[in-house]
Amino acid sequence: MRRGLISWSQEEMPIATLEARVARLQEMMRKDQLAAVLLHTSFAHPSAVQWLTHFTPYWSEALLVVLPQGQPVLLAALTQRVHPWIREVAHLGDVLTAPHLGNAAVSYLTEHIAAGARVGVVGLGELPWATAQPLLSSAWGPQLSDISGPFAKLRQPADAAELTLAVRAQNMALSALQARATQSLHSSEWAGAIEAKARLDGAEELLQRMAPDLAQNACLQRLEGDFALGSQRAIELSLAYKGAWVRVTQMDCV
Repeated sequence: MRRGLISWSQEEMPIATLEARVARLQEMMRKDQLAAVLLHTSFAHPSAVQWLTHFTPYWSEALLVVLPQGQPVLLAALTQRVHPWIREVAHLGDVLTAPHLGNAAVSYLTEHIAAGARVGVVGLGELPWATAQPLLSSAWGPQLSDISGPFAKLRQPADAAELTLAVRAQNMALSALQARATQSLHSSEWAGAIEAKARLDGAEELLQRMAPDLAQNACLQRLEGDFALGSQRAIELSLAYKGAWVRVTQMDCV
């Protein structure tokens, strides 16, 4: 799970970098005659919206609307209580309360773009049905097109800020893998030492897969329960820092 504070360092992620990313998307939109682009974000899939705005949700979900001009607008299925925090950690034109994202998106499109205009959606096939159904059933349904492929190409090559964050995340992961619980005998002790080091260094999320005894089973897996550590063991650590994910695998011999 995510740690308890996600902040925004504009030294690590400058406003100019976020605005340049949005400008690249808007240039593509004008070229492809897209009147709007919708991007869904949730705890499980924050990447696309985070890349454009620096916003990563702790819980719930939101829908980002990008028009060919101006800053993106976030339709957030969150109470207004957290709107000040969202504005502190993200570069947005506005944050609007939207308990029902699909209906809110239909209303926003109807109000802000011409009827019959084309609308791009990043991850159209992966939208939660509660969000997708109102959109697909509305007059906008036939105008929706999945632009996941073009959007992925738009993100390449990675810019300097993204690479810097990835290096920071990689260093955190490598440092965490050096952590050792004193006389670790079980997988929970080893995993706990790694988790503690990564969290204290500022990691926002981490996932561990482990092979506690390579002599018994070399398959890396999410463990349920506690297991004795063999003389040869391996671990895979996936770690996120400010939206940058890295994955490092290491074998230990004792």
